Amino acid sequence: MAQPDMPDLPDLPLPAPDRKADHLRIAEGPGIEHRAGTGLERVALRHRALPERDLGSVSLATELLGAKLGAPLVVSAMTGGTPEAQELNRMLAAAATEHGLAMVLGSGRALLEDPALLPTYRPPGAARPPLLLGNLGAAQVRGPGAPERAERLLELLGADGLTIHLNPVQEAIQPEGEPNFSGVLEGIAAVVSRLAPRPVLVKEVGFGLDPEDVALLSAAGVAAVDVAGAGGTNWALIEGRRDTRAGAVASAFGGWGTPTAAALAGALAAAPGLPVIASGGVRDGVDAAKCLALGATAAGLARPLLVAARQGHAHATLAALVHQLRTATWAAGAPSTAALGPEHLR
Repeated sequence: MAQPDMPDLPDLPLPAPDRKADHLRIAEGPGIEHRAGTGLERVALRHRALPERDLGSVSLATELLGAKLGAPLVVSAMTGGTPEAQELNRMLAAAATEHGLAMVLGSGRALLEDPALLPTYRPPGAARPPLLLGNLGAAQVRGPGAPERAERLLELLGADGLTIHLNPVQEAIQPEGEPNFSGVLEGIAAVVSRLAPRPVLVKEVGFGLDPEDVALLSAAGVAAVDVAGAGGTNWALIEGRRDTRAGAVASAFGGWGTPTAAALAGALAAAPGLPVIASGGVRDGVDAAKCLALGATAAGLARPLLVAARQGHAHATLAALVHQLRTATWAAGAPSTAALGPEHLR
């Protein structure tokens, strides 16, 4: 897959704190996760005391959306458009490139409004992961001009494809939100058509995709879905923490959504053959191996990597995740992550 060079752009001056910066600060703190688990805590991989192969021979290689990856892991969308995002994205891109992983950038709405923000998404001189996806929200893919906006975003970022995130609960709770979701499915289909053959992936932001929605998205022609189930970061609680006007409403949604394991099972049943990424409360390589054994094509992580990047540990944390995934695959008796399946669960 082509990997365009980054333009030589200067670093940006630091403006006043903004909503994106607030999101970053709150997302790495305590008290913003779902009340219930992901469902992965009730899933166990088999333990084989006789793996009968060398750990180093276990292959993690996979293909996702036309790109060859070193492991079936996705650095999920986190940030862009705010000054502190520049260094975070530099570290995350370098770590993802080192291990051959996919990376989704933060919402590109701000970039479309002000292209001078490009360095906060693609820092000058930053490494280029083998699969790099831009990102737009539901509000940006509705109505006339949406396919052109999506195409322009990919051109600005030099991205391989687009992720569209669906966040209805967050938009409803956020005082500045845009909770008009009429025409979103039609808009997604139009974007898919405009961007072809570049892939379009659709994801939730942590409340899970319902099987009926997955079936509709598959019919609209998306290349993959990310179920982003409940059990990890809860964006209703983040909005409630960020703005006191949202707090009273947000508190009722601490347990809202479909847990990741259930959302994954539902998606696989609703659209056989459609690649499904599992994210939402995936915290380590063992969780990722469980998702793969349950049928996911790849597993996505965000919060653990955000915390690591803020502490300057993105490389070490991703290296540990990859080693955990390899070890779990080996100890479950599988020769590769691609071979993980129900027979490796107990």
